[in-house]
Amino acid sequence: MNMEKTKSVLSLELWCAVILALAIIVMYETGALLPGSWAGNANTLFVCSSVMELLTIAAIPFALYMFRIPKIQGAITTGTENSKASMLLMWGTIRMLLLCVPMVVNALFYYMFGLQVAFGYMGIILFICLFMVYPSMGRCLNETNSTSQGNEA
Repeated sequence: MNMEKTKSVLSLELWCAVILALAIIVMYETGALLPGSWAGNANTLFVCSSVMELLTIAAIPFALYMFRIPKIQGAITTGTENSKASMLLMWGTIRMLLLCVPMVVNALFYYMFGLQVAFGYMGIILFICLFMVYPSMGRCLNETNSTSQGNEA
């Protein structure tokens, strides 16, 4: 696996999550689905909002910091170019999942609980965090400390 393919797969993961969240928003905003299907259940709202708040608060700093953890950094910076690309794909996918899954779930919960703004704000914050980990070729090469394929941004 080369770095270009790794970049493409990570970009695809990111854009699929964004498109899925946008599809949820469009479906509810156009009236194809009706918001508030879980609005009357206060216990479910409390549990879901508490879990999503804790998950969002924990996922963001971990996802942004995880490539500085020595074990992960060593895995993506040592070995051949192919092994670096494979490790970057694995750890990059984990990082994308840490940000994208809660973003999509927050978008869904925002509408299912009758436009609860906390879910909307958490989804927006997670979306903004995606810009900080966008898998450009320059970022992929920088994260693997590789300079053999150029320094494109």
